[in-house]
Amino acid sequence: MALGVRVVRDGTSVGDLARFAYKMGYVPKGGGKKPSQVGAAEAIARLTGEEANTFFSLLDWSVLGRLWALLTCDEQKFFQETYSLTTEEQESRWQVAVDSHCHLDRWSIKVGVSLDGNILTHLKDHSPLVEVEVNVKAMVTNFCDPPTYPDVSLLKTLSSLRCFPTIGLHPKGASRYRDTDINQFAKLLGRPEVVGFGEVGLDHSVPYTEWLGQSILLRRVLGFLEERHVLILHCRGSKGDQDGREVNMRLLSILHGLISPNQRIHLHCFRGDLEMFRAFTDSFPNTYVGYTHKTSDLSPAALLALRTIPSERLLVETDAPYFVNPTIGPFSSPNVVGLAARNVGMIRGESTRDVLTATVSNFEDLYRLKL
Repeated sequence: MALGVRVVRDGTSVGDLARFAYKMGYVPKGGGKKPSQVGAAEAIARLTGEEANTFFSLLDWSVLGRLWALLTCDEQKFFQETYSLTTEEQESRWQVAVDSHCHLDRWSIKVGVSLDGNILTHLKDHSPLVEVEVNVKAMVTNFCDPPTYPDVSLLKTLSSLRCFPTIGLHPKGASRYRDTDINQFAKLLGRPEVVGFGEVGLDHSVPYTEWLGQSILLRRVLGFLEERHVLILHCRGSKGDQDGREVNMRLLSILHGLISPNQRIHLHCFRGDLEMFRAFTDSFPNTYVGYTHKTSDLSPAALLALRTIPSERLLVETDAPYFVNPTIGPFSSPNVVGLAARNVGMIRGESTRDVLTATVSNFEDLYRLKL
């Protein structure tokens, strides 16, 4: 009723709002009714005296999403504050999830907020309407730009909020890094709050003339890797190397002899085929692969890999603030990690719940963190 007053006019009933949504073309055709929706509609009918069938359209997330988009920012804030779920309600209704790779420094800059002890509130206030609600219990936030490296105080704050930090040097910046950047990188890696080394790696989407510098940088910095760190690898192929075969083989050739075969590895945003996955796990058995919700443009060979990779090696991630779509909006958020789990599950023939259960367990094993 509160939504109807703001979207239509004063005195709008719930039935009026449902009819408004139908006339606006917001109501999708077809689809069955879930038992929970039937119960909810019947409960609304008892309160309003109208027919239960009137309200089914208001129980569809896409309809509510379009109605929500008609509200002003202040009106949206009113609903978020007035009808927000408590932590206990979230934990009882939504399954636990972990975003295994995001960039809170870049996210904060895009959104225009400070990265500080209020980051979880900022994420809640500025996150998009999500299709799959989850209880994000933890996240790994990668710092790979020296100008936005955290200080010790921020490292401690983020770690206490289960926003576990890692420190890296993005390969695209290889030509810009100076000795002072690398020294700062090495110093922060020594902090106990830092759980991972990365992201680092190779990115061949840049001109060929920059590839050698990336390889030299990676060989140089791997000497700072500690056994307690997870090695987070960025590996992106050139335009003609969709599955990343060339760049992955080059990356493997660098890693051999420089890191322990027992090294724990997170292949972030993996787009390789099954042969590439096996090449990594044959050399480094403690390798895990992360997927975002962006599965629609994976090649047939990469889709086969996603279907075939053992569930105990899977992670889901958002790479926020990147990988947006019309539903998500101008920037992604760790809160959309449930969408990644759903899309991965659809390709693998598994439920969202099963994917989330597996990936949370894998996260705990890989990062040696108990949630």
